[in-house]
Amino acid sequence: MRFFTVVAALGLLLLPEGSHSEEKTDAESNASRLVRLSPADRAAQSAAMAKEARDKAEALERARDRKMREISKGICTGC
Repeated sequence: MRFFTVVAALGLLLLPEGSHSEEKTDAESNASRLVRLSPADRAAQSAAMAKEARDKAEALERARDRKMREISKGICTGC
């Protein structure tokens, strides 16, 4: 069993990947775009990204709280 696991792992490691192309990736294009931004623009963009992350985290927390309230309710809903 271990032999087959090792052979399978080596086979996956040796498979050619499609990511070796010479095209620019999204990260490289974003990095070159960030280099061209002024410090004030970077600060504004950073603040916008932070606000977006905060809003997303708050929405997830509200959803989790709503689910927990539903779960923690008793099965008795009154007579």
